[in-house]
Amino acid sequence: MTVHDPLARLKPVNPELTWRQYLLEMWDRRDFAVAMPMEDLRATHSNTLLGNLWHLGNPLLNVAVYYLVFGVILSTSRGVDNFILFLTIGIFTFHLTSRSVLGGATSISSNQGLMRAIRFPRALLPISIVISRLLTFGIELGVLVAVTLATGEGVSPRWLAAPFVLGVHTALNLGGALIAARLNAAFRDVQQIIPFLFHLLRYVSGVMFPLDRFLDSSGGEYPLIRRVVELNPMVPLIDLYRWMLMGSAIDVGSVVQLVVVSAALLVFGFSFFRGAEWRYGRA
Repeated sequence: MTVHDPLARLKPVNPELTWRQYLLEMWDRRDFAVAMPMEDLRATHSNTLLGNLWHLGNPLLNVAVYYLVFGVILSTSRGVDNFILFLTIGIFTFHLTSRSVLGGATSISSNQGLMRAIRFPRALLPISIVISRLLTFGIELGVLVAVTLATGEGVSPRWLAAPFVLGVHTALNLGGALIAARLNAAFRDVQQIIPFLFHLLRYVSGVMFPLDRFLDSSGGEYPLIRRVVELNPMVPLIDLYRWMLMGSAIDVGSVVQLVVVSAALLVFGFSFFRGAEWRYGRA
């Protein structure tokens, strides 16, 4: 029986390749970009009793904790229809982005041996991380659908927007992962800072409570917070998921802005990452 080795097709890459040639090189090695996430999905939590069930366990435990704190103790659920689904969508969506960017940040620094052994388009490393996190999110989407139906929301034609929503989300994640990968390759402190930044970002993304309520009550006192919320692409992204699954109101202008920002971040992230291609694996 022949064992497929995803590394077998990796060959040296000319660092002076044009964008088109570089993209073709990545396409030629697409098996590698898919094989690594599949292996990562199998290996993660493999040494635990529950194994891959933790892919669901971690976000569900987060939902339980945040529901207890914000829904019960702080009562932020007041005035929010279907708070359980509202909270679950926010946590799962935000969780995917934070894990994608943090995983992308360490994708270069944790694969030094592979990069020293052979040259290949380094962008495949953060790309494979984003694909891996997206595969895990596929499992979580099943839970989201179950929670949606269990809490009284019916099947809706809005669900047909899922490919568009996931595409925009993936572009945003990949752009962030590519930027974080280059920064962390140069400064390893970045991977320590990113979790704190996302912890802060969580509270200005509308994950656990409606931002409108907070901004209406205190936005005038804290104009900087209002500005951060207005510029935060996670806000319209989470709103887009809630529109799709809950029928919540959505601002079309914010969605257009989200698409533009996600596309721009992806293009900039790829260019920024490739600008230091020759350095990766030399540290």
